[in-house]
Amino acid sequence: MSRTILLADDSVTIQKVVELTFLDEGYKVVAVGNGSDAASRLDEVKPDLVIADVHMPGLNGYDLARRAKQWRSGLPVLLLVGTFEPFDKGQFTESGANAVLKKPFDSQELLRQAQDLLQSAPAAVPEPEEASDWSLADAAAEESPSASATVAMPATLAAVRPFEPVAPPLSAPAPAPIATAGGSLSDADVERVARRVAELISERIVREVSWEVIPDLAEVIIKDRIRELESQVE
Repeated sequence: MSRTILLADDSVTIQKVVELTFLDEGYKVVAVGNGSDAASRLDEVKPDLVIADVHMPGLNGYDLARRAKQWRSGLPVLLLVGTFEPFDKGQFTESGANAVLKKPFDSQELLRQAQDLLQSAPAAVPEPEEASDWSLADAAAEESPSASATVAMPATLAAVRPFEPVAPPLSAPAPAPIATAGGSLSDADVERVARRVAELISERIVREVSWEVIPDLAEVIIKDRIRELESQVE
């Protein structure tokens, strides 16, 4: 049976990565660029799973999780958060979200998390008790501090691994100063310092920073090129 995933993320790159991850797995992915649009389309899409970025325009991931749980308490919600982005564990718990996955993520890990959540979710999909006429204006209203204080359904899926706070990368000690007779570094000194710096940068940090920066840079380049082509047509 085909399952539907509602994805809310303002990064086009993340949207494409998620769509490709589930392309051959029998899932339908409906992607939107912000939390307010996602909330307004719950009745229309009737998702089996919601995947939401924590930091995005409109409703953030915590608020969207609260709204999704109000729409259907058994609807599983998976939050996405960047490795170097702030994450509020208290809001995560209060929102009722079921799991969180760090970006950059491995596609197979995302698929595994989604499958675990869907398998653990209630088999029946009840219709909401009251028809929801959810509009963007309603979504904007929920961004107020008073709306954020709504008591949310607690996370109930014990099969999902609990969130472990992301520890910041350990900073390596700076190399000892190099004393030179003339006050300047020789070519050999520069090479030695560069080699030491390269050793201090771990492969993991380079990979995570690249995963965060390169996709965003690619989006900027592509959008600039599209605007350039449009101006030529005009």
